[in-house]
Amino acid sequence: MAPHFEELWVKCEEFQREATNNVAVATIMEELMMKISLYRVIDAKTEIPAAERQKIKSRALGEILLTLTCLSVKDDINVYDSLNLALMYRSLEHYNLIKPQTA
Repeated sequence: MAPHFEELWVKCEEFQREATNNVAVATIMEELMMKISLYRVIDAKTEIPAAERQKIKSRALGEILLTLTCLSVKDDINVYDSLNLALMYRSLEHYNLIKPQTA
């Protein structure tokens, strides 16, 4: 049985802790930007059949997420709290955009 997402994230962070002990944050960010650029290129390749492109994009997103685990462990960031806070602020922004204006 596959682990829950949180367990998988922790497992990836543990892997990253061992694998990238002496890697600078700047290097991690460069890798992340490269993978995001690759995702953008894959998305633009409309000559690739949609199902195949979806598989490639899924693999690329997995690599992006794995790189994010490297960043979270390197900077000791609680990703649950960070994501929860980001959602809270984005939800407030969204609510304020759709809320009818009263005079």
